[in-house]
Amino acid sequence: MSAPRPVAVLVTHGDLGLELVRTAESILGPQPDVVTVGNEGLSGDQLTAAIESRVRELPPDRPAVVFTDLAAGSCGIASRRVSTDGRTVRRITGVNLPMLLEFFHYRDTLSLDELMPRLESKGKAGIVVL
Repeated sequence: MSAPRPVAVLVTHGDLGLELVRTAESILGPQPDVVTVGNEGLSGDQLTAAIESRVRELPPDRPAVVFTDLAAGSCGIASRRVSTDGRTVRRITGVNLPMLLEFFHYRDTLSLDELMPRLESKGKAGIVVL
């Protein structure tokens, strides 16, 4: 039996996460199991609480991958402070469209241990100076 499908939790400045998901869906079609959290108008503590709330709403057997835009920004810091209450939660920062597309393509076929380095690699490969 395969592992449960991981849920994407995008924690970003403003509506960036929502727009990344909308763009990915325009390429791949609708994507279930996606949650977005924006930081607009939230203090660091409020953002941490918002992320924790969204993660707690997920079925307890479902792993989550928390994507953030900036490692040292409010979203990255808040995501690292989130209590996971024993849930499987992985975190990755620097989210971009190639990384998110890779996640949607392979989240049903790869384990989290296989998927995470692949996301990092694809995200970095999406940055090219021309």
